[in-house]
Amino acid sequence: MKFGLIGYPLSHSFSKVYFTSKFESLGVGDFIYELYPLETIEEFPALLRSDVFGWNVTIPYKSAIITYLNDVDAQAMKIGAVNTIVRTGQNSWKGYNTDTRGFRHSLVSWIGKKDIPSRALVLGSGGASKAVLFALKQLGVKSTVVSRNGNGNLSYADLTRAIIAEHTLIINTTPVGMTPDTFSCPDIPYQYLSTQHWVYDLIYNPANTLFLRQSEQMGAKTKNGLEMLHLQADYAWDIWKNYGKF
Repeated sequence: MKFGLIGYPLSHSFSKVYFTSKFESLGVGDFIYELYPLETIEEFPALLRSDVFGWNVTIPYKSAIITYLNDVDAQAMKIGAVNTIVRTGQNSWKGYNTDTRGFRHSLVSWIGKKDIPSRALVLGSGGASKAVLFALKQLGVKSTVVSRNGNGNLSYADLTRAIIAEHTLIINTTPVGMTPDTFSCPDIPYQYLSTQHWVYDLIYNPANTLFLRQSEQMGAKTKNGLEMLHLQADYAWDIWKNYGKF
């Protein structure tokens, strides 16, 4: 049984190691998980003719992948992004989003549901951002998107001391700072952060990004995306297992 990860680039990903270890622990060592780096989404249809049973999807194709699927789970369609695909027939595929559930679970376990700030800044407007925004809405958090490409409510240049003070939860959903570009970070005014801030980076490689380090220097509480990675992967496995009956 074959599984894999679609995205570009994929050199940073821990997914193959995680699933290979998971398969071994479950006694299904003959299951295989591979990386499928696609420079363009137009390369994806060729993979649909392969014998892969399920895929994970990462940056930058979580939204673009939807048009290539026969069916999309209702919640994933509302989110506007898919990170898990399962074969539902010989030539049919269904998309799901396990990022939202993984992020929500991770955030609640970190802060506590009652203590989650009422306002959040979400850095980035891609597929990962859509999943985070959906989770925050479920938790009753009012979110503001910050984007450099004009797709957000605010640009990075708009961020003032007052805005940073009002939004005490800040989540980076962009790949800025991800291996190998570890000397970069989102362009926010870190000097306005305080001990009242919770700063979450969806990046997990490196474990302590420049974004997190600069936030920590101002006293903010920080968390990376490794737990979310594990959670969304486990939820994806549940979907594959249900359809594959293994």
